[in-house]
Amino acid sequence: MRKAVLIYYDARMLGHEPSGWDTNHPEWSDAVKAMIAHQYPEASLETYAYPERPERLTAIVERLHAEPVDGQGWRSPVQATHAQLQRVHTVEHLAYIESLVGGSGWLAQDTTAVSPESVVAARLAAGAGISAIEAIASGDDRHAFCIVRPPGHHASTDHARGFCLYNNIAVAAMHAREVLGYRRVMIWDWDMHHGNGTQEIFYDQPDVLVVDSHCEAPFYPGTGTLAETGTGAGLGYHLNVPYPRGSGNATLLDVFDLVVRPAARAFRPELILVSAGFDCHYLDQTCTMDDTGFAALTQHMCALAHEVCDDRLVMMLEGGYNAQALSDSAHATLRALAGHMVDGINVLPADEGRAAVAEAARFHADSIAALRRRSEGSDTVGDSL
Repeated sequence: MRKAVLIYYDARMLGHEPSGWDTNHPEWSDAVKAMIAHQYPEASLETYAYPERPERLTAIVERLHAEPVDGQGWRSPVQATHAQLQRVHTVEHLAYIESLVGGSGWLAQDTTAVSPESVVAARLAAGAGISAIEAIASGDDRHAFCIVRPPGHHASTDHARGFCLYNNIAVAAMHAREVLGYRRVMIWDWDMHHGNGTQEIFYDQPDVLVVDSHCEAPFYPGTGTLAETGTGAGLGYHLNVPYPRGSGNATLLDVFDLVVRPAARAFRPELILVSAGFDCHYLDQTCTMDDTGFAALTQHMCALAHEVCDDRLVMMLEGGYNAQALSDSAHATLRALAGHMVDGINVLPADEGRAAVAEAARFHADSIAALRRRSEGSDTVGDSL
């Protein structure tokens, strides 16, 4: 069945436009060059340009204007307020980011940088998720996709990192909990890089379940091992699924089948959020997914959201740095969100990541079983009141 899809986008996010190396900090540049040479041996450091560039969004938007998806509805996000951001980030971090308005330069040696309009772009990116779930909560529609930058999943409570200033998906999840009253929120981060910021923010909290599938350490940011499952009340609410480079569509489909769907059925979220990075695409040179894989993942997530949370599903762009890959993958994803059936899925004859996913599923089986017991227990308590 075809469905309407809300698309949140604002051209002011194109104003975030850092460039090149930071000549004021040659030691930072040297550290980043070493990291790039290690992770991307074929890359040319002489022609390096800031990867998180405006063309990431224009490639997606131009494709959607040229080939509209039935049911797509464009909306402008509202900038996140200081109070909304403070549910996730420290006062000191917010003051630091605000101090960067109108400035340019790198913030650290891991490539995070700003230009004069970056903070406005970041407020819009963080506000897009809030705008989307507000619309869904009010009954406007049930599916939304946020075309945003800078991305967010590496930003922690007090630190900008990995191109990220604010943690967009965490801001949305906290708004859903504290303002809209959703008691259980689930996040699947399928970006190729571990969402270390999202993990840090929710690591001790039992009302946000995070599944994170990503390239295994030491790939950037070097975190997200199987053993990182939460702490305190949040123990068992973080399910990391690390896999090797070269993994493809079958690996990520196994993540859904063996971890995401069982965990969602056990946890029974009232809202599902997806950190939708498209850097597993083969054109980003590390993994081997393509647009058919992302379309299939989205189709499965739509069915899961229909099953467990009355269709409430919001996807937010994270990584993905090849314009063609972004255009193809985002367009295929939006078609699936709108109810277009996936015609076929390209699968490698041998996908080495599948064994890693099976191992992760075995490792997390007890945590998923515990989620089910707690969920059933909470219902029993509620019925007796």
